[in-house]
Amino acid sequence: MIYTLHGWSFSREVWRGTPFERAVHLELPGHGESPFKSTNLEELSDEISEKLKPNSTLVGWSLGATVSILIAYRHPEKVRELILYAPTTSFTGLSQPEVVVKRFLKRLRRDFKGGVNFFREISSRRREKVPPLNPEVGIELLKNFTQFNCNGLVGKLKVPIKILVGDKDEITKIEGAYRVFERAPRSQLKVVPEEDHLTILQYAI
Repeated sequence: MIYTLHGWSFSREVWRGTPFERAVHLELPGHGESPFKSTNLEELSDEISEKLKPNSTLVGWSLGATVSILIAYRHPEKVRELILYAPTTSFTGLSQPEVVVKRFLKRLRRDFKGGVNFFREISSRRREKVPPLNPEVGIELLKNFTQFNCNGLVGKLKVPIKILVGDKDEITKIEGAYRVFERAPRSQLKVVPEEDHLTILQYAI
């Protein structure tokens, strides 16, 4: 079985037209029609793992990539392979400066809709419909993601990992993908020229 996990402020609809269009699409808390409740990433990985069949492939993008890493680490019996789009081991400090992260979270609390639109503008040249979002849950989930560091976990993963990133990614940045690649013992990396944080989803490795 193949499952997908999208990135922040998007939904399962983002997988349309991608190599994983026919997978089972899971949605993050506060996004779309998600049944999941926890905004703590470790608790969320446990919650999602209960829905997965053993020996599955997990396809994670951005925030969804971090949750996928956690599931593979905490519930190895559920995951036989990880496919990670635009991952990072540490959003704050590696992918984005701390001051930028704090400023954006403050902006979201002041004007959630405007903040989401701003985020999407810098994410990609491609425009996607904004799904129903719960501002309180969405902000808390994003805050926890920006504070989470999985540097130590990635090197302990036993499963093969395929990593894809666009060289125009302005969100998790190419540095985030390289760090996962450097630390994961069974990983391979594909960097796609001229693709950004969102358009990278068109590719497979």
